[in-house]
Amino acid sequence: MKEVLTPEDINFLEENLSKASLSPWNVVEDDGVDTAWVVPGTGSNPIALFDYNSGDQNKADARFVASARNYMEVMLSEIKSLRKRVLELIQSNNAEVQKRMDVQAELNELKKLQNENS
Repeated sequence: MKEVLTPEDINFLEENLSKASLSPWNVVEDDGVDTAWVVPGTGSNPIALFDYNSGDQNKADARFVASARNYMEVMLSEIKSLRKRVLELIQSNNAEVQKRMDVQAELNELKKLQNENS
């Protein structure tokens, strides 16, 4: 299992997302039936049937798949936004560190001049 999404992974997910049926995806399930279906939108034909496990597991899997589709765009956008913000913070921190180093170098130079004039 991957622990980090690479930019290529994100591009792959976005490409697959753009090709998938539009959200929202819904789950059609019945209390007396073990199967569950995933349906894009309302009034559409099912695009996935969950029928190989227990009724509870089929329904849980169908709900997961539908919710994954419904939230994938938001999650990818959030990941990209957070990564951009982290990069901005790193760059800002690096600029601050460089300023402090420059001030320290200037202070050292002034101290050197002061010692020479003493």
